[in-house]
Amino acid sequence: MEKLYVLYDSKCELCERLKDWILVQRSWLGISVMAAGSEKARKMFPDLEKLATANDLVVVSDKGQVYLNDRAWIMVFYALEEYRDWSYRLAHPLLMPLARQAYAAISRNRYAISRWLRGGRPEDLARELRSVPLEACAAPQAPAKINISDYLR
Repeated sequence: MEKLYVLYDSKCELCERLKDWILVQRSWLGISVMAAGSEKARKMFPDLEKLATANDLVVVSDKGQVYLNDRAWIMVFYALEEYRDWSYRLAHPLLMPLARQAYAAISRNRYAISRWLRGGRPEDLARELRSVPLEACAAPQAPAKINISDYLR
């Protein structure tokens, strides 16, 4: 794998800012960002709408693998020099439920966060986020004995 294509929601201020942040990071892999649903995205990935909705964050590798939502974000971390270690941590079975829940909470509230980023009051964002119901993480049972070297790379 040498390149990732990141398809994001161009109508979302949070997504736009994250796209800009990705583009200034040093990366191990090439990263191309494009608006989901754009003509360029439809031409490059004509069958993608069968796998993803307009609300999904999508990453497609140059080998054709498709990653959605929390796994897409982990793949972006994987591509970035300073965040590759985080991709390994978040993809671990014990932390994947946390990554999934965090992504879902942010994604469900991305337009509220976007309003705040455009000049909203922090109190409004805090009130909105306090109202977000969070499900308990269904973390798998940890093994009785853990060898930490198995989880560090």
